[in-house]
Amino acid sequence: MPSCDFCGYGPDVDGVSFYKFPLQEAHRRHWIVNMGRDAEWTPSESSSLCSAHFTPDCFESGSARLHSDAIPTVFNFTQTTNQVLKDTENILPQQGAPGSLDSSRSPCCDCFKHLQATERNYQLKLAAAQLQIKEYKKNLAEESRKATQWQKRVIVLQSAIRAMKQRGSIPATRKTSTPITNHLD
Repeated sequence: MPSCDFCGYGPDVDGVSFYKFPLQEAHRRHWIVNMGRDAEWTPSESSSLCSAHFTPDCFESGSARLHSDAIPTVFNFTQTTNQVLKDTENILPQQGAPGSLDSSRSPCCDCFKHLQATERNYQLKLAAAQLQIKEYKKNLAEESRKATQWQKRVIVLQSAIRAMKQRGSIPATRKTSTPITNHLD
């Protein structure tokens, strides 16, 4: 039975569909980063996310089928317990503990958790941007390699043309025809 690896929704929730993680590494990484998992986490074959994490434009028109390039972006880190809130329970300073806030006032847990969730959201955006930069660098390296190959081919062709000119296979200078102009004087 499928269940969502982020929010835990199962098949008992009406109107929710489940989607397995993509096979393409870069696309799968976007899903993982957006859901707040660390970079070392690898989804299992049964891992999935539910439709609640996708915006309407991720779906093909009038169906529950995802576009091939769909990326989940709807994650509420302030209300899920499997990620940010679990982490913040260990981070919140204890009242009266050394280094804690003024012991006469209780820290605003909701504000602190919201701040942590916002920070985590920006960290996720940064990680996604870093993945995109890595992909762009890879593409740039590939295009640079192709450009170098073309430059080498041009040099070979130029050398062949020079050699043919020296052997007399082709004329050293080509005569170009001048356009005939009609002067109406």
